[in-house]
Amino acid sequence: MRKFRLVFALALLPLILVSCGGEKTVRVVEKTYPDGKENVVVYYSDDKEHAKLKEEVFYPDGKLQSEGSFLNNQRNGVWRVWYQNGNIWSEGEFAEGKAEGYRKVFYENGRPRYTGQYKNDQKTGEWVFYDENGRKIKVEKY
Repeated sequence: MRKFRLVFALALLPLILVSCGGEKTVRVVEKTYPDGKENVVVYYSDDKEHAKLKEEVFYPDGKLQSEGSFLNNQRNGVWRVWYQNGNIWSEGEFAEGKAEGYRKVFYENGRPRYTGQYKNDQKTGEWVFYDENGRKIKVEKY
């Protein structure tokens, strides 16, 4: 339950920050599952630009599958993806639609699969890879 609260709070943070700035948002369910449950939800600015601000994707059981923010209709900020069991799958930063900053990818058991950095959509620095037991198995340098 604690993990759900944290995920829920993190999911609402961009919306709260946008709301505090005096900007209103419009929540649009863009895709549903055959049973009517939400699949893709997009938040747009409630102004003449109707800019795409955030996207959430849900599994059929209602659990959050992925979320991230947009700026100028491009991925921007931290994007996260979860396995259906609720464990984090990946987390990484984007700027102007390009991978920029850290990237962390995990196994379904919650242990890290690999970590590294991006600069201008290109891998940079040291990337560390792990096996499913958490042992470091490889290091690549870019």
